[in-house]
Formats: sequence, structure tokens, C-alpha cells
Amino acid sequence: MDVPDRSHVEMLLQIARLLTTLDLDDVLQQTIQLTTQTVGAARGTFFLLDEQGESLQGFISAQAYDAETREIVSRRVLEQGLAGWVMANQQSALIEDTLTDPRWVVLDAEKERARVRSVLCVPFFVEGELRGVMTLEHPQPRHFTQAHLRLVEAAANQAAASLRNAQLFERVQGQQRQLRAILDSVSESLLVLDRLFCVRLANPAALTLLGAQESDVLGFNLETLAARLDNLFLAQLAQKLTAALQKAQNRFELRDERTKRDFVVNVASIEARRADESGYVLALSDVSSLKDLTRLKTHMIQMASHDLKNPIGVLRNYLDVIRADVDSGLLPDPRLLENMYKTLARMEALVVNLLNVQRAEETEPLSRELFDPYDLINAALEDILPAVRARQQTLIQNLQPNLRPLRGDFSRLREAINNLLDNANKYTPEGGEIVVSAYSEDERFTFSVKDNGYGIPADQQAAIFQPYFRATQAATQHISGSGIGLSIVKEVIERHGGQVWFVSKEGQGSTFGFWLPILT
Repeated sequence: MDVPDRSHVEMLLQIARLLTTLDLDDVLQQTIQLTTQTVGAARGTFFLLDEQGESLQGFISAQAYDAETREIVSRRVLEQGLAGWVMANQQSALIEDTLTDPRWVVLDAEKERARVRSVLCVPFFVEGELRGVMTLEHPQPRHFTQAHLRLVEAAANQAAASLRNAQLFERVQGQQRQLRAILDSVSESLLVLDRLFCVRLANPAALTLLGAQESDVLGFNLETLAARLDNLFLAQLAQKLTAALQKAQNRFELRDERTKRDFVVNVASIEARRADESGYVLALSDVSSLKDLTRLKTHMIQMASHDLKNPIGVLRNYLDVIRADVDSGLLPDPRLLENMYKTLARMEALVVNLLNVQRAEETEPLSRELFDPYDLINAALEDILPAVRARQQTLIQNLQPNLRPLRGDFSRLREAINNLLDNANKYTPEGGEIVVSAYSEDERFTFSVKDNGYGIPADQQAAIFQPYFRATQAATQHISGSGIGLSIVKEVIERHGGQVWFVSKEGQGSTFGFWLPILT
């Protein structure tokens, strides 16, 4: 039976229009539907092969199969059936009656006799490579003719370009999905820029770093984006990137002053034949912890070389004098020995400070013992009393009776209180007053140390708990210290679930304190 020429042309025109369709499933479904309708087939199926023409990429069938059945059917047909024969011979096939042609694999004999008697099977070639096989079926024998076969072959040739475009588009989409998954999983902040420094892509880590949504950054130049987001870090990134490219450098360092984080920025150029497709990939690696370790190391070396150098020189001088006395048959002067003892005590204190600096950078597990807060306070007071007496200061205790027991790390809390008391002792002139207070209220234990010393300048108070920071003023230039004590207090108290606080006025003194939750 002949198919009208008009329907042939209409089918081929509609298949040609599929060239603009990039959805692979849509291309295949419409190709099957158009050819099936035109040649009067009852059903059509399509086996889509990968770009090597070997593995099955997709199986489209009008009959509903579950996943397992689809796998079995497709494998048997490709290995033993007509579609496999067409693939192996790379030529079309026409079966006038499935009951007499051995190339047809019977999956269900009873259903097959009623469903399929006449079959067309046509290969699809893309640039000379086999990409798929389409099978059309009819329940009547000898339904399909050679004219049908030639028409379906023409439709396959016409659809080949659409199939190629859709496969390429799907491959690009797959690669984009893989790239997005990789970018999303990378902990480094990644930015893809065009040659004008406009953001093409930013992974989640970069968006978190910038504090922005993807829609806020895509398409914007770094400098424009810095102004929109009021982000100095982006402006510095643009400046340093420009300077690095001018010097043909692919790596530079950058610090975000807002978050106090340090980054190493690696730059990779995107080369393209078209200028508007070229650009740069920036990988921002957070090296703050390494920088902190470097700063710690430098600080400890400076402390060791500067602070220990002086007492060692003093000890050497004392020993030279004692040696000269011994060589002259004289007994050492007791004052020299006393001074040597004091110098050793100073050195011991400096070593303790060095260890405290290191401990401030580490996180040790806290013990959770139950103890009497009076024992904690008295232990700390015993540590500071010799220094208080040496400076003729008055120590006043204002402790609430019947303080409730505390649970925590006794030794670390003692260290924190010692630091507060030591600061009060150092920054209160001789003859000054120190008041220690403690009370329990609303499931909290509160402790404070008040002095009438030098106080802290208002413009320096915001940084008082930062490691290595020391408030500076003329009256306190003679006081030594590492600038680590208050940061240790903050770290210990916050790890216990509490909070530190202070009030201070320059020239009138300071009050430092903290509260802890009462845990039973």
C-alpha cells in the first residue's frame, strides 16, 4: 500500500523543524510519532546509542515497562533481535511476517502473534556513525512495503542532524551539571570572570565569602560589585588581580580586613579563539590558620629573643661579679644572690607567658568536675597575694555567702581568674585598691575584679580581648606583658558556656568580670 506523497513531504518538513529542538527525548518522541502516523504503524520504539555507537544510552518505547523489564527487553533485542541485526549489518530491515523471519525475537509468544506481524527497522547515522535504531510495528502481515522503508530511511536521514544537536546539547548540559557538582563540593572560593572582570560563575563558598546571592553577583564587574555590596575586599581583589596580570603573575595574597582572614589567590587564564569568551578562574584559598601559626611563631620568637635576652644578660653580669669575688677569696654578696633569684623568677614568668601563648592557639578538652566556688577564688587569691603585698595594694573581698557549687574545669578557671587578678595588680599603681566580688543569681555565677588603676582609653576598648593586643598609653609604657591574658580568659569562659565583660574609664580604673551557668 502506497502512502500519499503529500503526507511524506509533510512528515519530512516537520522532522526538519526538529533541528531547533534541543531536548533529546522530545526529538526522539516526535520522530517516532511522525513516522508511525505517516506509515500507519501501530507502535514504534527507538534504541539510542552512545557517541561510540556501542552502549545503550536510551530506550524509548510506546509500551510501558518497569525498569527491570526495560533492561531485559532492550538487552535481548539488541543482542538477538532485529535491532541487533540492523546494528551489526548497519542496514535497514523489512519483515513482512514475524512468524517466518528468524531475525524477530519472540518475547511473549501469545502476545507477539496478536501484536506484531509486520516490522520496519531503520538505523540512524550521524556523520557516518551509528547512533540509533528505530523499529516500527504493525499487527497485520505484509503491512509495510519497500516504499515505506525508503520513506522511513529518508526520515532517519532528515532527523540525524536534530539527533546530533540534541545529543551535543545533552552532553554539554551533563558536563555543566558535573562542573556545578564539582564547584559546589569544593571548599575553596571559586570565581570565574570574563576578560573585563565580570563574574560569570561563583560557587557557594565564594558566595558565602562575599555575603551575597548568586543573582547579586553574576554579570557584574568586580569594582562595580564592590561598590554595590560595599565590599572593600572585592575592590582590593580587583586591584591586586590587575597588578598580578600586568606582572604575568598567577598567584598573590589578599587579606579581608572585615573578617580578619587571609587568602592566597591562584589565577588561571581561560584561553579562547573569541576574545569575549576568554577570562580567568580565581581560586581563593583561606590560609588564615597558617598565617596565625606564622604570626604565633614570630611572636614567640620575638618574645624569647627580646624578653629573655635582658634577664639572661643580668644573670651573666651577676655571675661575673660572684666569680670575681670567689677568685678574690670573698663570699658572694647575699644581695646578688637575691637579685639572681628574682631574675630567674622573671624568666620563669616569661616562659609561662610563652606557653600560655601556645595554649591560647590550642583547644584542650575541659574537665567537668563539681567544686566549691570559694575554693576556686581562694586558690587564685593565694597566687596573687605576694604581688599585691609587694605593691602595698589593698585587696577587698566582696563574696556572697552560700555560693552555689559550680561544674567545670577548676584549673582552667583558676588560670582565667589569675589573669584578671594579675592585670589588676599590674595596672593599678602602688597603694591602689582591688575589689574582688562574686555572687550567684538566676542560675548564674558572676565574678568580677575592680581596680582604681590607669583604665583603658575608649578608642582601644573594642580590641581588648583580641590575642596579642595591649592597650597603649603613656602611663603604662613601663608595664610588660604578652597581650594574651585577656584572650585566654575569654576563651576559657566561653568554652564553659559563659561570657566575659568589662567597663573602664581612662584614669579611673577598670572592672573585668564574667558569668558562668550554674550546672549541677
